[in-house]
Amino acid sequence: MSAWAARHGIARRPTRAVLFDFSGTLFDDTSVITADRLVARCAVRDRKLGTARARELCAGILAAVDSPEGQARRARADLSAERHRRVWTGLAASAVGGDTLIAEAFYDCVIAADGWRPYPDTPGVLSALHEAGIPTAVVSNTGWDIRGSFARSGLTGLVADFVLSCEVGIQKPDTAIFRAACDRLGVMPGDALMVGDDAARDGAATAAGIPAYILPADRSPYRPRGLAAVLDLLGRDDEAL
Repeated sequence: MSAWAARHGIARRPTRAVLFDFSGTLFDDTSVITADRLVARCAVRDRKLGTARARELCAGILAAVDSPEGQARRARADLSAERHRRVWTGLAASAVGGDTLIAEAFYDCVIAADGWRPYPDTPGVLSALHEAGIPTAVVSNTGWDIRGSFARSGLTGLVADFVLSCEVGIQKPDTAIFRAACDRLGVMPGDALMVGDDAARDGAATAAGIPAYILPADRSPYRPRGLAAVLDLLGRDDEAL
């Protein structure tokens, strides 16, 4: 039993695999959409855009994306790459001042590998699990292939598998996606741990018999995400992190 489990009076089977969410869990999701990045993506398309105007456009597009209508349109957008692109670019183009070129540039910001940065403690925790022989899988609701962000950060070899909604046609909180991840890693649900930042989506793993650890909502790209607690849950040494 780990120190954390002992303190809380919890006894459970040894964890043989860990499932991680992507956005807001392993990689920062607060620095992807910025005025500078939109300016750069528009420049590639021969559209000159000032920083102040880009900032207004980013705010307007995000407002459209997060509006009730936007949330309704995005509800199943992660089930395929084609649907994701269509929904997100459509919402971006519908924002005040938006158009097709702006929408495509915005979408590039969303999916480009260089826009996603791992939290400071992500490499150390993934390395510790890898060295301990505990396989990991990334289970993500996403409309694009996120493997490029892991490759760019030198983390590809630390993840055994990627179970992405746009590839498997299932998205959280459907318990089938968690079971699929366990099947790929060759473990029973009760022998895995799901780590994420969304109590509803990631926490749904418990309905599949997989214990879940939900990270705090507060986060910053410059601070450890709190992932070392995962090693404590598993009884692993985190002194090197």
